[in-house]
Amino acid sequence: MFCLIAVPTRAEERDGYEWALPEPEPVVTGPVTSYTAALEGVDDSGLREVLEASAQLFALSNRPPPTLAGLERRAQDDLARLQTALRSEGYYAAEVDYRIEETETARTVTLAVTPGPRYSLTAYDIDYADGAAPTAGAPPRLEDIGIEPGMAARAPDIVAAERKLVSLLNERGYPFARVAERKSIVRHETRGMVVRLSISTGALARFGALSIAGAQEVEQDFLRALIDWEDGEIYDRRKVDSTRRNLSGTGLFESVGIATGPIPDGQAPDDQAPGDQLRVPMQLTVVEGKHRTIGASVGYSTDVGPEGEVFWEHRNFLGENEQLRLSATGSFVEQVGAVTLRKPVFLERGQDLLASLTGGNRDTDAFDQLFVESSFAIERGWQENWRLSAGVAPSVSNLDEVDRDDERRLALIGLPLTAVRDTRDDLLDPTSGLFLDVALTPTFGAGSDQLLFAKAAAGGSAYYGFGPDDRFVLAGRSRIGSIVGERTEAVPADRRFYAGGGGSIRGYEFQRVGPLDEDNEPLGGRSLLELGGEVRVRLTEEIGAVPFIDGGTVFDSPYPDMDETLRWAAGLGVRYFTGFGPLRLDVAFPLNPRDDVDDVFQFYVSFGQAF
Repeated sequence: MFCLIAVPTRAEERDGYEWALPEPEPVVTGPVTSYTAALEGVDDSGLREVLEASAQLFALSNRPPPTLAGLERRAQDDLARLQTALRSEGYYAAEVDYRIEETETARTVTLAVTPGPRYSLTAYDIDYADGAAPTAGAPPRLEDIGIEPGMAARAPDIVAAERKLVSLLNERGYPFARVAERKSIVRHETRGMVVRLSISTGALARFGALSIAGAQEVEQDFLRALIDWEDGEIYDRRKVDSTRRNLSGTGLFESVGIATGPIPDGQAPDDQAPGDQLRVPMQLTVVEGKHRTIGASVGYSTDVGPEGEVFWEHRNFLGENEQLRLSATGSFVEQVGAVTLRKPVFLERGQDLLASLTGGNRDTDAFDQLFVESSFAIERGWQENWRLSAGVAPSVSNLDEVDRDDERRLALIGLPLTAVRDTRDDLLDPTSGLFLDVALTPTFGAGSDQLLFAKAAAGGSAYYGFGPDDRFVLAGRSRIGSIVGERTEAVPADRRFYAGGGGSIRGYEFQRVGPLDEDNEPLGGRSLLELGGEVRVRLTEEIGAVPFIDGGTVFDSPYPDMDETLRWAAGLGVRYFTGFGPLRLDVAFPLNPRDDVDDVFQFYVSFGQAF
């Protein structure tokens, strides 16, 4: 006879039998080295995002507390934070709790939320203190401030409506409007909220005398010319804001401040009776920045070789934001000096005077030229984002052209008309917006030949960024042009169209796309078509890659002839992003090269995107 005796570590007696139970899993009781936070009970993605942003369990998950007690305190503190966030989103009957689950290897802290019903805004009442409702224009309506009865009782919307109400009063002549009293009543039985505001408008105000402080090198008369309000008109904060933008846009100031000045004794807003009017002194305070800049740039391409520019710029030359720029550019094909001047507020607001004087030497495969050119133009803004200009551009030159045996001495007068629209978010590295440039230049003159022709060109580029922080950017450009009135050989070679090179069709030599003579030298043409596209990919904070394709050609006819072959090239670029803009390296390969004309590849190094 034998027997078997089992001694379980843990047992439970039930129905006369003894049942062995498994050992419980070990509990982590040592220091907290990590944990995982979770949120349950919330289906709405927007609400989930708000709650996770409010909880320190999520925000500080990479910095766990040293002990389990510290972790519990963090969870308990988050309960109050979640309740605040839930109420701000209109959940006034919400319940929140937490639990900590532990295994041998990990801890999980779960925030359990029962949002309950979302309360609605049942009433939003606006009263004016002392019955002093606005007298200048109708009082703001609920729809004007974004309030609709029955909408969710979200605190951000309610606070935004209050700010909008005060802002509208500021725009309608009440710079001292304020909320005198605010009551928000939550009624659980109706699951609703009632908001009651008492508004003190203060006296109706008009713009008073303007004083200016901080202007040293900038003339005060120029500053006053940029003010958008008239002395004595009804106060409107929008005109204060637009004036601040006008002044900041000059680039002359590090800071611009506009405020109401001291109110004379006995004329304080609270001393005024309803219906009284107050003249409010205005105080403009500016801090001038540096007005002079000196700079340089360099580049290199296989077709042109090294090239560079040095410049000096003064943005307040005569004390009224006149922008004077002296520059010199040099390469194997061009050595040019230029002086340009822009005088804003010329004769009237919104109108600029543009003047330039340029001279130098150009030595290209198509022509050699010594020249002096000048231009004078008036530029004005038109509608939104457009700039229009009209002017006169006289020039003299000695021109030695590849398609002529004799040197031409020309005196030309052009009448340039331009229209530019620019909504790009950045000039050197745009990720959104459009750029459009349209130009028409009738030209006549005397010299070796009597000439009369007109040159027209239109170009544009567009940008679309997508992905996190616009990591990817689609960029495209096009350009079309035409010259009418003279035969190709009669049009001065420097006024014809050319294509090829870093600023045109990459992969082909400078000016070498289009008609060529028997020695494969470029002749230029009377019409042009160019197309280009890029995919700009930001690989890291500093490095980017840009696959691209360019195409087009120059035509001898005055209008593009689509029966002719377009020259195409493709390539890959690398971008190194600096604090000032991207450094560019592009390598391009012709896709349909001409025998004995086009090289296998071209590369280009410069600053800024290709377009």
